[in-house]
Amino acid sequence: MKKVVGLVLVVAMFMVLLAGCSQNASSSGSSPSEQKSQQTGKKEPIVLKLAVESAVGTPGEVSGQDFKKMVEEKTNGEVMIDYYPVGQLGTGDDLTELLQTGSVDMSWRAIDWYSKFEPGWNILSMGFLFRDQEHLNMFLTSSKNEEFKANIVNKAGLRVLADNGVAAPRVVISKKPINTPEDMKGINMRVPEIEMYLKTWTGVGVNAVSVPWGEAYMVLQQGTVDALESPLGSIYGMKFHEAAKYITMTNHIYSPYVMVINEKSYNKLTEEQKTIIRESAFETGKLFSKYDSESADIKVQEMMNQGVTINKTPDIAAFQAKMESVVEKSEKDRLWPEGLYDYVQSLK
Repeated sequence: MKKVVGLVLVVAMFMVLLAGCSQNASSSGSSPSEQKSQQTGKKEPIVLKLAVESAVGTPGEVSGQDFKKMVEEKTNGEVMIDYYPVGQLGTGDDLTELLQTGSVDMSWRAIDWYSKFEPGWNILSMGFLFRDQEHLNMFLTSSKNEEFKANIVNKAGLRVLADNGVAAPRVVISKKPINTPEDMKGINMRVPEIEMYLKTWTGVGVNAVSVPWGEAYMVLQQGTVDALESPLGSIYGMKFHEAAKYITMTNHIYSPYVMVINEKSYNKLTEEQKTIIRESAFETGKLFSKYDSESADIKVQEMMNQGVTINKTPDIAAFQAKMESVVEKSEKDRLWPEGLYDYVQSLK
């Protein structure tokens, strides 16, 4: 009888030890965050790295901060945004590569950096393409642009959450009044070394001079160039108005800001979180446009106070007429899909 009881006790002790081992194995198989979640009863937040190239205090940077705040508040902290402005995580094509690998989850910057994946967006660098910002908006909300956005998901693994952030357009600042292409014929003009920018202005008839942006004020002040093209919002900060007193509102290029996310990062989110992040991105675009417009208005008024003359009504039709041969050659060279220019112009 004693032997039986002893045997029962041994079996019981063995079962207890086995259960303990199973529990430990189960615990050790959990990730630290899962173990912490089990202990606290609260899920760990999803953390997304957002890269912004804009300088602190500019419309691009401030609106990026707004996005971070909106997402974190609307998701009750379930999605947190690690925010890196001023190109801390990379710029240009380097940042694009980081986005593709997932080392960076999101970016907020100009659409130009993604045209390498969607040639249709090359047309956005074509001068005098859009009649006004409303015309641009028609294109951004068109079925054709939706097709382009779907293409970069498939080609690059990147998703455009919003593309409605539109800055003040690019204009011309010069040492003499400008109203038509004839006024620019043969002048030396600083033009960025971007293919479509150069094609645009040589098509108008200028002698295009490419110098770094940081040297643009010097060459304008010294008379090496008679004019340059620039975002309206950059003229005051670069002090171009001190070297040239005429601004012509050619509005020749509009460059949308886009909020882009790595597709794998996007698919980590719940459907509700995806909706929140899309809506927050769209609201960020509206805020960016508002901030940029307000800033540009203040700077324009200040430049006028300092003796700058603003031509708000140049002969845009005459400039557009100069683009016909440029468009024809660009389509032949397949810089964008054939027929896309006519499609854009047909939007009413």
